[in-house]
Amino acid sequence: MRAAVNVETRSLAVGHDYAEKWQEVLDLLAKLVRIPAALIMRAQPPQIKVFLSSRSKGNPYEEDELADLGTGLYCETVMARRGELIVPNALTDPAWDHNPDIKLGMISYMGMPLVWPNQDVFGTICVLDVEENAYNATYRQLLAQFRAMVERDLRQIYNDKARAQEDAALRAEEAERVRREFELLRAGEQKALQALRESEERWHFALEGAGDGVWDWDISNGSIFFSSRCRQLLGLTAPEAIAGFQLWQTGIHPDERPTVQAELAGYLRQPEGSFVTEHRFRKGEEWIWLLGRGMVVSLDIQGRPLRMIGTYSDITERKEAEAELQLLNSHLEERVAARTAELKKAMQQISIAEKQAALARMVAGMAHELNTPIGNILLCSSQIQADVAAIAKADADRLLSRKGLQSFLQKAAESCELLQRNSELAGDLIGRFKQIAVDQLDQPRRSFHPAQIISRLLQTLLPPEHHPDIDVQLRIPDRLVIENYPSALEQLLSHLVANSLTHGFEEKGVGCIRIDIRRDQEELILIYSDDGKGITQELQSRVFDPFFTTRMGQGGVGLGLALVHNIVQVILKGQIRLESEPGQGAAFIITFPANQG
Repeated sequence: MRAAVNVETRSLAVGHDYAEKWQEVLDLLAKLVRIPAALIMRAQPPQIKVFLSSRSKGNPYEEDELADLGTGLYCETVMARRGELIVPNALTDPAWDHNPDIKLGMISYMGMPLVWPNQDVFGTICVLDVEENAYNATYRQLLAQFRAMVERDLRQIYNDKARAQEDAALRAEEAERVRREFELLRAGEQKALQALRESEERWHFALEGAGDGVWDWDISNGSIFFSSRCRQLLGLTAPEAIAGFQLWQTGIHPDERPTVQAELAGYLRQPEGSFVTEHRFRKGEEWIWLLGRGMVVSLDIQGRPLRMIGTYSDITERKEAEAELQLLNSHLEERVAARTAELKKAMQQISIAEKQAALARMVAGMAHELNTPIGNILLCSSQIQADVAAIAKADADRLLSRKGLQSFLQKAAESCELLQRNSELAGDLIGRFKQIAVDQLDQPRRSFHPAQIISRLLQTLLPPEHHPDIDVQLRIPDRLVIENYPSALEQLLSHLVANSLTHGFEEKGVGCIRIDIRRDQEELILIYSDDGKGITQELQSRVFDPFFTTRMGQGGVGLGLALVHNIVQVILKGQIRLESEPGQGAAFIITFPANQG
């Protein structure tokens, strides 16, 4: 039995993909807990390093920054205890008088240890605040969830390294065995050959005992001998112990067969080292994953392969685990959102409003999806919009000073210059993203009948000849007259109809759209609903987020419902909420003033 692999964790590297995922976690953690600093620290005795630091305002810690251990740091106590530490206010506790973090103004702390699977300490995950903070139970649970996610990744990193070391050791053993085998064959001594046969028998027994199946391919006549374990792995019957090469080929999955054939042919042309392949193989009515290793052990006088031996290992469980892990990692953002659903639900309205108000900053921060010019353009346009609003308010309140006007003009000139430069780089993308910045002043306000406006719009969007299977039901009083922005109402309904067609009815292609409008005193209540596939609870908290889409790579950019939310709040001065259950359709309830004066 092979001894357990000992992995040296102090020098074990964390890959870029994991680091990028952890960075997103820290940024989200800092935002949700509303503190200036969220850190992942890594112990490097006799020092500790800032491995990752949240990109949040007021964070004094920089990535790769080192600090000496033994100086009274919060994180030292966490690693020593291997448990949670909460310090609401270090200024009131003499035990922290010499803590270097206090010099940075970080007087409150909450942290938890991060541990490798072999119980070596990786470091800590923690948050720090410049104000007294007792960190309630929700924040503690949130930190614990993020810690569990990071430790799962540490376990995967550790297991990958252990597996690589095991494979390297096995390859070294196989290479050494082959080297000894060829030395004995060259010697030509009968005693050596007998010893070799005994060694082969022991090797065969060891492989069979480890669960590997042995095969022996006579390349000259195409016959392949399969050991009992190998027959069991492949689902072959006893008479098939010696089978043809063609039988083996037909068992390989059609998707992998051309690749395996090409790789094997290439190896036989230059039979150096060993041949390794992973592919699926039909066993009865199911497919299993196999790891095949082989080596040419006999050549003719012209150097052409005559015989090849090797092993098969069943790696189905490993492949399924890898697929599950890949699926879990690909949905990390959804899992984090699900674990923090209770907290995010309480903050939902505030969070959505903040996201819309800071849309330009958010776009600039999405550097991995959008290019730098687009981010700069949105940032500048947002700043100019805010400055214009501020200067207009000051003028309306008769508080506008000459100095304030000059400052505004200088900022506007600088921003316009930056906009000009980046607009030339942005190209055709600018037209798509400018839709996000809904401008109320571009919308003419007037009195109109919603029933007439909406009826004409739906005739344009859903002509019967193009959408014969879409049933439209309107419940709008014919005499209802409001004073508002008809084009804004048309825009939001256009996006909602597009959302129903693209997402709600995408699977069955048929459905019903219903629009109800009624007046409640000075408010108008508009309910848009469909009977499509509905929206899961996990996605409902994000449907109004800019750039969120379930059709990434299929033409979706995730701006439709974000624009609907912006139109309702910015132009119509109203509110919107979503009610939906999977398989039960979706309903958007919109309330806004009937008359804007």
